[in-house]
Amino acid sequence: MWADSIPNLLQAKLLESFENYDIAHAPLRSMDGVQADHQLLIDVRRFQITTDPEPVADIGLNKDVKVVAARLFEETQKLRTIEPDTASAAFNEAFDGSPRT
Repeated sequence: MWADSIPNLLQAKLLESFENYDIAHAPLRSMDGVQADHQLLIDVRRFQITTDPEPVADIGLNKDVKVVAARLFEETQKLRTIEPDTASAAFNEAFDGSPRT
């Protein structure tokens, strides 16, 4: 199911972003087989395409478990057309537009 894949997809994308941004301090992936001091947990608040008043990819994430550090990341990106390829590209652009610090 697509809805069940979203948290895993986003966690993979977040970990990739952390690795690209600061490889020395990137969180470990759960498949690394190593017990980490910290684990990345995310709350997917929004992961959707909205069309009114104009098409946008909308992502909202929150990390709110045992807080070591927390930030709320929200980003929207306009869509040129409502097609799978442009929606996927808009989600990538929205994700890439999220603050890194």
